[in-house]
Amino acid sequence: MGEKHETLFRTLSMLKIIPKKPSYRATSAIHRKLEEKGFVVNLRTVQRDLKAMMDHLPLNCIEGDGEHRWNLSASFNDSKLGLDTPTALTLVLAHEYLSSLLPKIAVDQIAPQFKAAQQYLNALPKNHYSGWANRVKAIPNGKALIPAQVKQGIWDAVSEAALEEYAIDVTYLSRKQNEPKDYILHPQAIVVRHSVSYLLATVKDYDDIRQFALHRIQRAERSQKKFRPLKGFNLSEYLNQGAFDYRVSTDDVQLKARVKNEIAWLLSETPLSEDQDLKPEEDGWYQLTAKVPDDQQTLWWIQGYGAAIDVQEPKAWREHIHQQAREVLGLMS
Repeated sequence: MGEKHETLFRTLSMLKIIPKKPSYRATSAIHRKLEEKGFVVNLRTVQRDLKAMMDHLPLNCIEGDGEHRWNLSASFNDSKLGLDTPTALTLVLAHEYLSSLLPKIAVDQIAPQFKAAQQYLNALPKNHYSGWANRVKAIPNGKALIPAQVKQGIWDAVSEAALEEYAIDVTYLSRKQNEPKDYILHPQAIVVRHSVSYLLATVKDYDDIRQFALHRIQRAERSQKKFRPLKGFNLSEYLNQGAFDYRVSTDDVQLKARVKNEIAWLLSETPLSEDQDLKPEEDGWYQLTAKVPDDQQTLWWIQGYGAAIDVQEPKAWREHIHQQAREVLGLMS
């Protein structure tokens, strides 16, 4: 990283460290916080940075007790720093996408940045950008459910515990038992799946990973128990083993199917797998072969296209789809 980039990132980090009026923070405390964030910098450099920032930002210096103390104007808004048109558009798209994925309370954490992006775009010359809101849209793939409501403070408590690695005491509403129960959890990771966020954690002194939906956590507090990291836990491996995909087996299966032209076009641009093969047939259909996970998610995806996909193998999938069709017809009789 070049010296200019290093200075820029350090300055942006300092803006997060320096409080707004009426609070203040000493130069030595700012230096210590920067080191905690991974910056290798001496106190003299921090002092020089702070003085340079005073020429461009509403930064105030208070002298006394042998050390300088610093704060920013109460009206200062750093969320607009570094914004340009592509960045603002990206933030708007991110907001629309994340709003259909994350709990509202999590999206609200970065609401100032999203609002600043909208204000930036609204302030652009009217002749070019007056209709930007009608020309930029992010839509989810498939039916998007409204994100599950997470209680105030739960997202903060859980995400902080997962990142800083400490145990938490929680009260959890079990879906099976339909009653709250107290647990001591050792957070290992957080996974967002569709419209539900999950905490992956071990319980007490056990080593098996359990999934806790955040919207069912009624209470979360830092525990007095010592945190137990799960040795060898790898989130990517855990997910690849089908933890959230309703795996039937850990092996992949060979999918063979005839697909209509519109499905062939879709799969030619966004393949099912790296080894996917599509060959046209004389009747306008395509022959599809691909190695795919042996899971319910893939099967449900195929069923969503109805008669546009005619599964030949695995035979168990073909029989399942035909049985589902017979049951649907039975409901209509």
